Amino acid sequence: MTGMSNGNNAQEWHYLAGMEVRGPVSLEQLSGLIAAGTLPETVLVSSKDAPQWRPASSVVITVRAVAVPERPTPSPQLVGARPVGTSLAEDLFYGISDTLQTVAGTEKLEGFSLKEMFSQIFQRRTAAEMEEYLIVGTPRTTPPISEVQTGWPRPWLFARFLLYFGLIYFAFVFAYQQFHNANLIPGLILMGAFSGPMATLILFFELNTPRNVSLYRLAVLVSLGGIVSLFISLIGYGVTNLNWLGASAAGIVEELGKLAALILIVRGPRYKYILNGMLFGAAVGAGFAAFESAGYAFQVIAFYKSTTVMERTILLRGMLAPLMHVAWTAMVGAALWRVKKDGYVTLQVLIDPRFYRVLLLAIFLHMFWNAPLPPNLYLKEFVLGAAAWFVIWGLVQQGLRQVRDEQRAVAAAAMSGTPAQASQSGPSSISAP
Repeated sequence: MTGMSNGNNAQEWHYLAGMEVRGPVSLEQLSGLIAAGTLPETVLVSSKDAPQWRPASSVVITVRAVAVPERPTPSPQLVGARPVGTSLAEDLFYGISDTLQTVAGTEKLEGFSLKEMFSQIFQRRTAAEMEEYLIVGTPRTTPPISEVQTGWPRPWLFARFLLYFGLIYFAFVFAYQQFHNANLIPGLILMGAFSGPMATLILFFELNTPRNVSLYRLAVLVSLGGIVSLFISLIGYGVTNLNWLGASAAGIVEELGKLAALILIVRGPRYKYILNGMLFGAAVGAGFAAFESAGYAFQVIAFYKSTTVMERTILLRGMLAPLMHVAWTAMVGAALWRVKKDGYVTLQVLIDPRFYRVLLLAIFLHMFWNAPLPPNLYLKEFVLGAAAWFVIWGLVQQGLRQVRDEQRAVAAAAMSGTPAQASQSGPSSISAP
């Protein structure tokens, strides 16, 4: 690892050892640790002049490029507007992903693997482990910032909730089919409407790696956020004249209603992380989605007198729940917190392109979802849902980087003896009964 420039070597670098930020070290010292096998070349590093975390190997390559310029790589031969060797489908996929990244203000995913992320779903867990896993968000159970996980999370608890709620729902369905007792219908509707949204919310709860939000806060946001967002949306339908848009009008009215509820209920600087905002948005979206699904199920019973159609409606909306309201409002919440950070929601925050572009994207996805296009095995819904989650993973990556940057700042302050704000606790910032 020779050929490093004096300028880069003079910089002080921090590196991640597990979930701990260590340093500062010079680039020469960092290279020595890698050469000795103490650190892998994939270890994430950052410096004051290069605050974005990156693999150490990319830093070495960059330095070598400065010392020994490489011969430029010839541009690929083009056929029309795309390189030789790529298909039209690949061009379309990369074009859409680039557009989504540009609109949402995210970057290319680094080290992301769905297989690796969900690798712990089938791992055996005890009841005590699950109980302890859920006890977070209080002053005593919120970990210090230095202990917060900054790699890609590996959620698993959401699958248990989905299985548990799903079994209860199908137990209600089975019981009703056997006994045809109308007293079973409210429980059937309740479990069917909440199963998908709540399991998805637990997934976002696990993605919130700062672990600074309690289940009590989520219960407040789901219940209060759901009813407030529904109330504001109903007012929006009444005062706006968007009937000419048909069902697509919901994309404008409901996304703005959920955003208004999120701003009204959550306030203050305590929760400052992008991942916090994503979780809060998911909670409001989950409450809205569950109450709306229950309303649709009741309408089917009231107007069509058909429990079969009701069961089909609930099952379909439950399966599509992770792709709809929960995901859309999670996107918006993350983008809002990305701008406001530990401040308040102001006009300057709302007109910031890093926020309103994601809001407009959520509105577009919702409007297109409701557009009366010919059904094709719900291909449209899954494509739109995949687009939403592509943006969500990009925002999760930014949220993890935000935590890493704070860890690096705290570590640097500790090395220099300068006091640093490392606590995640503070006064409550969610209005609650």
